[in-house]
Amino acid sequence: MVIKTGKAVTNSFIVEAINKKLADNPRLNRLHDYYMGKHDILLRHYDDPTKPNNRTVANYCRKIADFLTAFLVGVSIKYEAPQQILDTLNFNDESEHTQEVVRNLNIFGMGAELHYTDTDGLPRFANIDPRESIFITDDTIEANLIAYIRFYPNADEPDLYNVILYDNDNYTEYRLSQAVSELTQLATTPHYYKDVPAVMYQNGKEMEGAFEGVIPLQNALNTILSDETNDFEAFSDAILVLTGLLQTKPEDIAKMKQDRVLLLDGETSAQWLIKNQNSQHNKELKESFVSKIHELGCVPDVEKLGSIGSSGVALRYKLMHTEMYAAKQERAIQRGLQRRIELLYNLLTIADPDMGTFWDVGIEFERNYIMLSDDALNQKRLDLNLVENGLLSRETFLLQHKGMTPEEAQRELQRVALESYQGVYNAHHVSSFAPELIEKHIEDYQMYRELERERMN
Repeated sequence: MVIKTGKAVTNSFIVEAINKKLADNPRLNRLHDYYMGKHDILLRHYDDPTKPNNRTVANYCRKIADFLTAFLVGVSIKYEAPQQILDTLNFNDESEHTQEVVRNLNIFGMGAELHYTDTDGLPRFANIDPRESIFITDDTIEANLIAYIRFYPNADEPDLYNVILYDNDNYTEYRLSQAVSELTQLATTPHYYKDVPAVMYQNGKEMEGAFEGVIPLQNALNTILSDETNDFEAFSDAILVLTGLLQTKPEDIAKMKQDRVLLLDGETSAQWLIKNQNSQHNKELKESFVSKIHELGCVPDVEKLGSIGSSGVALRYKLMHTEMYAAKQERAIQRGLQRRIELLYNLLTIADPDMGTFWDVGIEFERNYIMLSDDALNQKRLDLNLVENGLLSRETFLLQHKGMTPEEAQRELQRVALESYQGVYNAHHVSSFAPELIEKHIEDYQMYRELERERMN
């Protein structure tokens, strides 16, 4: 939830904000239930307990959220940043963390991230459940974030909430008694981030879950599948109608079941009393609902995409709606990632003022075209051929196909050069590799790279 206000964030304001959030959470709980497969069809019941009541769930909601998440951030985001920033991101398992944030974005329409320092003073960030998060902005056009509230039930006393308010300088802990709306302040601690240490990821201004719009179609599909199963079960227990056999006794029916033989004359008959079904109509209806779910959910029907090795252009065309939706999400996620980097810079530059600014960090997304692996392999072979013919640098090849940062690529090329240099000396039976020769070769290699840069420019 986002609350825009021109008021001061007082205790009464915090209580009011939490009450608004609790009133909004049933919608988010419903979205989470649908992602987890807890659909409305599971609550269906009939007054007649003997009537079949199958409750089938084909969970396309989860498929939509998971597919969009994997498509956008299934391939790790690449950062061009100082090594200290890269080490911090790796220390926080950035790739897995970002996938969890984007998954929440697709389920709830919002992702929330909280920054803090651990017991060793190292910067950390964590994914927070959007149902526990309230972002407070000012009432200007920019809607600047002025505070973040996290609240969650107290583990020992269920009628109490733990509440933490984060502002630009401190975080303040409270206890909230929901019964009497009484807020008790406990402690205030500085955090040194020089800003509210929280990041909001919004799925558009409406903050709508990726599958929220297809829930009615999902319900209709569940109903059709469940009723089909009910009809099949009812057919198995169909009533046998005997015509002209009014003298039939229960023991006759039992014998018939045992012998599986029924003797009839010309004036008698037997037939099942069943409901006529139009299986073709049901099939077309199911296919129509599934097609609409894929269309409105902006995800393709994978079975209709084609096999691996198919034309990359054709496959991308089939993924056009997915790409358009992912591009919109990418812009929102990139804003969040830039704020994440800014918060890390705010903290790390306290010890190292010469790190530069967060604007220097490059962020690059790569779509998870898992079905286009042949295209990627062919491109890799082409680029390798360009390297062998001196038309593409080895550094660029490592950046593009190995996912290395510029610093990692440089270190790898240095190691390759040193191994080659050492191999020449070993071939001449040199017993030891002098450190001064290694240092000289590194200097020569760095000078060569500078000349190469000047030539390319």
